Amino acid sequence: MSERLAVVIVHWQDAAETLACVESLAAEPPHHVVVVDNGSREPVTDVLARRAPHVDVVRVPENRGYAGGANVGIGRVLARGADVVLLLNNDARLYPGAQAAARGALAEDGRIAVVGARVVTREDPGRLWLAWGDVTYRQSLVELRGADVADGAAWRAPRDVDWVAGCAMWFRAEALRALGFLDEAFFAYHEEVDWCARARTAGWRVVYWPDAVVTHTGRGSHGSARSIRIRKYFAARNTILFARKHARPWEWVKLVAFLGVMLPLELAYRTLRGSPGDSWLKVAGIRDALLGRRPPFESLGLR
Repeated sequence: MSERLAVVIVHWQDAAETLACVESLAAEPPHHVVVVDNGSREPVTDVLARRAPHVDVVRVPENRGYAGGANVGIGRVLARGADVVLLLNNDARLYPGAQAAARGALAEDGRIAVVGARVVTREDPGRLWLAWGDVTYRQSLVELRGADVADGAAWRAPRDVDWVAGCAMWFRAEALRALGFLDEAFFAYHEEVDWCARARTAGWRVVYWPDAVVTHTGRGSHGSARSIRIRKYFAARNTILFARKHARPWEWVKLVAFLGVMLPLELAYRTLRGSPGDSWLKVAGIRDALLGRRPPFESLGLR
């Protein structure tokens, strides 16, 4: 294919993961690889200079979140003529053939803005990490399709979806230029849901493509205590940010009803079990979004 494919990887801590992600590109090397070192306390520049000198490393002095770091890389590769941009988490790995499959999907229809992968769990490739997601406006805003279930025929058909997994997104450059980049107000979590919603509203297609296979590390209890705290806070906060941008009146009613019933029940349940902390983080995230407060980056260990 003649299109110029570029890959953007956002690095924040764990240089070994980022190096392994870069190495997984070797089977189908792109024209340009950019690693954005996003204010990390474990810089990756020296490691890549020794092990992958072809990689273009951009150092950002302060952690700008996944959205902000990604935008630095996206802007760089678009300026250098990329036609397709793969945004890849540093703990994701590409299966051979994934690039060709995704690019083939984009070639089928010029109205496809982004292609998402069938993401399998690295620790158990027979299980999915995620296929795609729906926007439900329930307590968690979204519903994950194919999360932590056995892989199989039910997940092998391409389809248009609400949003695709943010750990591996093949963007059409034309769509990025038309719609803009990721919304940095989200910092992390739901920024891919927002971008896909903007694309669909503007008449573009968002497509899940199962032949583009990527692995990702397990979720939930597999994460560190800090990563779980970060996810709880920002997922709740960004639910409100998303609703402000996209929700219709009846969807606001639905979201408020679910939050008003389920969050107090969750808080009471966890308090009785002696572990209310995660629920209070959700409350704090919703409060900060409603009041326009700055996220507590320092206490969450992000800056």
